[in-house]
Amino acid sequence: MVRFSREFPKELLTSDEKILLEIKPSAIPFVIGPLLTLSTFLVGGLFFFAVLASASVSAAIGVCGVPLVIMAIVLVVLSYIGYLTWMNTYFAITNKRVLQKSGLFGINAFDTALANIQNVSLIQSWFFRLFGIGTLVFATSGTGGGAAVARASATRSLRPMWLAGNIVFAGVRDPVNTRKRVQELIDAAVQAQHEGEYRKMAETFKEVGAEPMARVPVAARETIVFPPRRAGKFCEFCGNPLDGIVTFCPRCGGRVN
Repeated sequence: MVRFSREFPKELLTSDEKILLEIKPSAIPFVIGPLLTLSTFLVGGLFFFAVLASASVSAAIGVCGVPLVIMAIVLVVLSYIGYLTWMNTYFAITNKRVLQKSGLFGINAFDTALANIQNVSLIQSWFFRLFGIGTLVFATSGTGGGAAVARASATRSLRPMWLAGNIVFAGVRDPVNTRKRVQELIDAAVQAQHEGEYRKMAETFKEVGAEPMARVPVAARETIVFPPRRAGKFCEFCGNPLDGIVTFCPRCGGRVN
């Protein structure tokens, strides 16, 4: 069943999970972008039809009529599919995970723990910049981080990013400020998780009657200064070891430098 709602599906959340930020993407990447691409071919077909119609209308209808009708039908169908896909696409950041849900009739749900996020990258082409939207890519540990994002963006397609295991928020409005807000929320949520883990650890130690961070007194250490050790010498003539300060070798009588 196709669900139409502007809120993130709560059934994808755990019982102790809270949504910190919900993002509904813009319809431009899902509807207007594909429409503009198909409209280019439709305009080209209409121009060719006009050229033929200037000589013979019946010939123009016979050559371009059926292809133009098929292109118009495909345009309408793909527009409706893009609209349904957009209506069923949700992005959310909770106190535990980053989630992305999409799908036309089925459900495609992707998520990753906040602690696994290495960085948040912003990708904004010149076309999307005209409409003030962009794409946020959450590079996770084990996917190559920013390097994986760079390789995927070089293909001019977002699909390799999904296949690489990254979470992709496409069609985000005001992407620069949204990225900043997302990074602040992730940092705060990760810090809160660490504090919660430390509190649980302290409570566990308290239950067993132990100090979580017992301080061990350190006795004052006495600094002992050792006299410099004289390096051993050997006679350069016979190799006899020389003890103390001598002028001549006691074995061969050679002068010691």
